[in-house]
Amino acid sequence: MPNSTFPAVISFADKKNSTPVITAKFGDENDDDFGVRMANAVEVQEVDANLYMSKELWLPAGARGAFGGQIVAQALRAAFYTVGEEFDIHSLHSYFILPGNVEVPVIYQVSRLRDGRSFATRFVTASQRGKAIFVSSFSFTKPDTSIQMTHQTEMPKVPDPETLPSDVELLQKALEQPDLLPKYREHIKLRIEESSPVDYREISIPRPSFEARRWFKTRGQLGSDKRLHACVIAYASDSGFVGTAAKANGVPARGMSMLASLDHSMWFHYPARADEWLLYDMHSPRSNGGRGMAFGRIYTRDGTLIATTAQEGLIRLSKHEQDKIKDVIPNHDKNSKL
Repeated sequence: MPNSTFPAVISFADKKNSTPVITAKFGDENDDDFGVRMANAVEVQEVDANLYMSKELWLPAGARGAFGGQIVAQALRAAFYTVGEEFDIHSLHSYFILPGNVEVPVIYQVSRLRDGRSFATRFVTASQRGKAIFVSSFSFTKPDTSIQMTHQTEMPKVPDPETLPSDVELLQKALEQPDLLPKYREHIKLRIEESSPVDYREISIPRPSFEARRWFKTRGQLGSDKRLHACVIAYASDSGFVGTAAKANGVPARGMSMLASLDHSMWFHYPARADEWLLYDMHSPRSNGGRGMAFGRIYTRDGTLIATTAQEGLIRLSKHEQDKIKDVIPNHDKNSKL
């Protein structure tokens, strides 16, 4: 069994220890250690030509498999290693096929589909024990220095991130609820102990709402590698994304039996630092058939739109939540449009 570098994270770089070691919580948000851990979370190691392996995987509390954003980021990291430094990522399109097992390294096979003068295309298959768990296509381009057309949507007006509580502070407040069921209390405690290297600040929007917004940045500094910053933005873009569809229906997290990404697409418009505040503006136009759709826009603090995202995911109600709906709508059945 590989060892753990921080709570719920399994590292495959050190085979000396036979059992996972759960480390203590770290220092403040400026602790450089967080930046190192974030870089490790998206890093891959070369096995052979066009073949890479995950250095570590994260199993979020209550999740069925490895965090999807980490798989996206590691696949992007592997693809980056096969293109020249003059190329920047401009889009990715991916499908999640099976949950990732955090006790088994993910192998990333990169196929070099095209190497042109302006664009390069890669296809990455992520597999475990001979089975594909994730596939993605990546398109890279060289910066265009000619005179260009340019426009963008305006960033919504939102509170500054410093005025908002962190995700950990919100979880700690949730623990103060006197009527909280024991299983939810234990789940919240586990989430607090995870010590995420990304600081998320939710912007309160009354439910139900088709919109969700949050600020995010890494807790530590990441250095000047713009490819690393792109990978970390891809990593964070999957967090809470499909949950926007559940919020649009007014369903709390405890009312869901499953929230899982099915596919994930991103368009990168402009380089940005992931260790500085970024606003994630999300909305869900539709949910049906046990699936929810979400679109997102990521802005820098000065209002520059740096990425656009899209995702569809599974959003399945718990039996308790289904029973509540049946009580409210006695004639509700599986063929109902409600």
